[in-house]
Amino acid sequence: MKKYVNCLVVLAIMLAIASVSYGRTLAEEAQAVRDYLNVVDAKLATAKQANNKARVDLLHVEKSASLARWYKLKASMDVAPAPVERVITKVITVPQQIAAQPVAKKSNGAFGWGLNTMLDGRYINTGKGSVAGSAGLMANVVLDDFIGLGSMFGMSTNAVKFKLGMGYYAGGGVGLKAIPVYAGGIINLPQWLGGQESFLTGGLNYVVDGNGQTSGKIGGDVFFGITADMGLGLGKTGFAIGYNVIRSNTVSSKGLSLSVSQPFDL
Repeated sequence: MKKYVNCLVVLAIMLAIASVSYGRTLAEEAQAVRDYLNVVDAKLATAKQANNKARVDLLHVEKSASLARWYKLKASMDVAPAPVERVITKVITVPQQIAAQPVAKKSNGAFGWGLNTMLDGRYINTGKGSVAGSAGLMANVVLDDFIGLGSMFGMSTNAVKFKLGMGYYAGGGVGLKAIPVYAGGIINLPQWLGGQESFLTGGLNYVVDGNGQTSGKIGGDVFFGITADMGLGLGKTGFAIGYNVIRSNTVSSKGLSLSVSQPFDL
């Protein structure tokens, strides 16, 4: 149970940091963590003055996670190369024939880009329209856990992934037309009895173009799912159920949602 609680806390923090740019230097990352700690301390002081115990407890959790990140970065910056002792050894070379061993070549994807992507088919049950809901398609780039969030909560290094993407939704009985951009993440949960793989996924979306040919509002989703190998040679397919909200400027679609996701290596 404790692992699942940790997973939910990680998912909440991931939504807050999903828009952080990838590729900062170690010094820039350390400065960002220091700045964030100052912000959390200021919020703590305000919450304590207002005697808001619930917010104080939440801010302490955020501060603990940020401190863990700071200590990890500081350790990385303080590490100095260990001295190397030179050892002079007399080597006697004996000619011999060694059979060449084939080296397995790591696959870089269909186009050789080494890019992990995922295609999600979504359906939101709104109870309106001829098909009683909205249909959508999302294309996402899947990134590794570049901030070490999984390690902070005692999970494996591959337990947490981040997603950035874009998609299209239509229908719902209200004429929804929306092109949202998306930022979120995936948490691979511990396997069930029998080895069944499951996951949590969620994120935020923002409609950049939709009804009225203008931008919309912020929405979001959260899903729980399992994976299964469908024998397509493309990896394991994800099947998930959850709740999804898409908001254009004048029309919104929200409700119980189904998702089918398929990874692709490009």
